[in-house]
Amino acid sequence: MDQQEAFRLLGRASAVDNRKVTQLAAIVWAETLPDMSYDEAADLMNEFRRDNPGVYLEPGHLQRQKRIRLARTREARGPHPLPPPGQQWAVDAIEQQSDYGLAAGVRDVSHDDAG
Repeated sequence: MDQQEAFRLLGRASAVDNRKVTQLAAIVWAETLPDMSYDEAADLMNEFRRDNPGVYLEPGHLQRQKRIRLARTREARGPHPLPPPGQQWAVDAIEQQSDYGLAAGVRDVSHDDAG
């Protein structure tokens, strides 16, 4: 996302939370979300807002929402056996552990490559 797209995205956010949109904020958001398009970010923002009313949106929320979406997509490709005892589905881990997937990174692979 470039600065102009980030500025536009922050404008969308301000319609809900009345934030002050500044050029500095747009720069920081663009630097924080360099690999996310405006359209993807706006879609993730809408998804996040539906489930998290009253939460002041930050770039990390969109990254987390992206990881949740990716995990749900992977798990929907099933069928899958239940996770081993003491483990959980990736989407549950993402929703319950704020740092899930950050150390190794999260990437999508085709169903043929998973395994």
